[in-house]
Amino acid sequence: MGELGFNKIFGALLAVVLIVMGLRELTAMVFHGEGGGHYGEEYESANEWAEKKFAYRVNIAETGGSGAEVIEEVYDLGLLLASADISRGERSFKAKCASCHTIEQGGANGTGPNLYDTMGAAKQHLAEFNYSGALDATEGDWSWERMDAWLENPSRYARGTSMAFAGLKRDDERANVLVYLAEYSTKTPPMPEPLPAVAEEAEAEAVAEGVTEAAAGDEATVDGDVMDADTAGDIVEGAVEAAEDAATEAEATLEDAIEAAADEGEAAVEEATDAAEAALEDATGE
Repeated sequence: MGELGFNKIFGALLAVVLIVMGLRELTAMVFHGEGGGHYGEEYESANEWAEKKFAYRVNIAETGGSGAEVIEEVYDLGLLLASADISRGERSFKAKCASCHTIEQGGANGTGPNLYDTMGAAKQHLAEFNYSGALDATEGDWSWERMDAWLENPSRYARGTSMAFAGLKRDDERANVLVYLAEYSTKTPPMPEPLPAVAEEAEAEAVAEGVTEAAAGDEATVDGDVMDADTAGDIVEGAVEAAEDAATEAEATLEDAIEAAADEGEAAVEEATDAAEAALEDATGE
């Protein structure tokens, strides 16, 4: 066999390698998108990729990564106060505050000052109590927001305070204690309103709960119309069935697409292998 024959064999082997590498790259482009992103530069998420590829909205859970969007939770004191429970606040106060404070009008000072008429008052308003002075560095009177921050972590709110209390970490418990303090104050400032966006979500949840109660046998009022239990039940049942049908159809479409791509890939590999074998036969036959 001459040099020309060896060159043909080497060329055939090189062609096989290039074909296999090309098929791998093609597979990666099909299933992972083109460009630098995992789903391609033109798609912002897996959900958008699935919707564009299969004409269905398939909810795919997004996982971590440097590009993952971080959703910051909004703290809404007004919403917490609107659902606060005074009786629970009283129990929390007696369990965690009463060892150092009294709250009734004319109550004696203890390790801490008497807390009657505290909400809306100046930070260190009792002339007869020897405050540590740490609150001098803080601004404003005792508003709802400032008292909430103080109750959450006194040592962080006022550095150097002598109040040896770790704070009330649960948001709902602080709200309960706040409304309890407000009951024993004569100049309590207006309660903060819930944030607009959060209030709308709460209203939507209330409507949804009303529909659920109607399905259980009660009546629900939606947009001013009374909806009986049968109608509400039909709406809920129809929505569930429609969601299940859409999910089933989308899953079947996704499976069909994956199978079709796999079949095409296998056929291409077989065709490339046959071509390479034929090339080898031609090269070795001379």
